[in-house]
Amino acid sequence: MKLITAVIRPFIIDRLVVALEDIEKFPGITISDAEGFGRSLKHARTDILNPFRQVKRIEIAAPDEMVEQIVEAILAHAHTGKLGDGIIFVLPVEGSMLI
Repeated sequence: MKLITAVIRPFIIDRLVVALEDIEKFPGITISDAEGFGRSLKHARTDILNPFRQVKRIEIAAPDEMVEQIVEAILAHAHTGKLGDGIIFVLPVEGSMLI
């Protein structure tokens, strides 16, 4: 099992969720509001007093065999080609339990 975490632009979330829902047996998603900045800050922002941008953080715990399909969907629907599009992390999950 893997944990897919992606930080994306807020206006992308609706079309991304639709694409993910189309994946057969999609395991589910958690979406959080977040703030942050990356290395593109010096190119994209002049407001140094508040360098943070509003972003969405998504988390998906998925079986190994679904990871590639989910990551491809994120790349296809969250990429705008501009600096600051975001980042995707894929991390191993050692265990989980329902609460």
